[in-house]
Amino acid sequence: MSLVRFSPTLKLANADALHKAVRAGLLATVIMSVLLPPSAQKAYADPAGAIDTDGPDFVESSEAVGKGRFQFEAGPALQRDRRGGADQTSYANPLLLKFGLSDAIEARLETDSASRVSGPPEGGGSGAARTGFADGALGLKWHAQDRNIQTGSPAVAWLLHLELPSGTPELRGHGARPSLRAVMTWEFPRDFSLGVMPGIKYDTLPDGHRYASGILGVVLSHWWTPRFRTFIEGSAPQIAGAADGGVVLYDDIGAAWLITPRWQVGARAGWAANRNTPSRYVLLSVAARFP
Repeated sequence: MSLVRFSPTLKLANADALHKAVRAGLLATVIMSVLLPPSAQKAYADPAGAIDTDGPDFVESSEAVGKGRFQFEAGPALQRDRRGGADQTSYANPLLLKFGLSDAIEARLETDSASRVSGPPEGGGSGAARTGFADGALGLKWHAQDRNIQTGSPAVAWLLHLELPSGTPELRGHGARPSLRAVMTWEFPRDFSLGVMPGIKYDTLPDGHRYASGILGVVLSHWWTPRFRTFIEGSAPQIAGAADGGVVLYDDIGAAWLITPRWQVGARAGWAANRNTPSRYVLLSVAARFP
């Protein structure tokens, strides 16, 4: 899923070392994948007929759910924010519902659903807990192009979302916030895949100021068996000027396991890659497709 707002409450003493390790691993694996012979074929990724999920990665899938199919992805998420003397904990339950209008187009409903934010924010202020329901977003995904391993062409999808101020007053955003993202995924030899997701969002600050921000995610996955994969990722849910909140940037790691071709469980954890980003987060995910 694309929501990257939540982190674990446990303190990690070696976060800086982990940042460097994740970045070095991502770079090394990308280079290795590009240099491998293009004639080699993937053995594991995308088992025939298996569920294809948007999470637990930040980078969405480039595939649509399929005509007449329904799919959900849900799970708890936890974030710790210790910027600027803050000590704020956020808990939410991200939920993504998808229904296939055709083989290439799906309708989407996405929300953090039941949420709780507690502790003093950055810069001080009340630490009183805010509890309620987060805003929801309506969207469409269009699978525009299939991948072609022989030619090196990626699979391509476009996602259009409109986030609405529909949550409870304590957690409600300001105005309608549209976003547009593109997803491109390549398959590499030896069961690696690379996903890139650039995008743009028109957001609103609490004082009503409107601004445009960028979105970017890069994820590298490896299938170890036909049912189990791990990934490393760089995710930037916001790229904006300092006056509009700055750049929010994470280093992520995660894994996903196909219990059956229609059920998957997964997890992702991330650590702040700059001082402007909430300290760390973790989320769990369960996904199912019908039929």
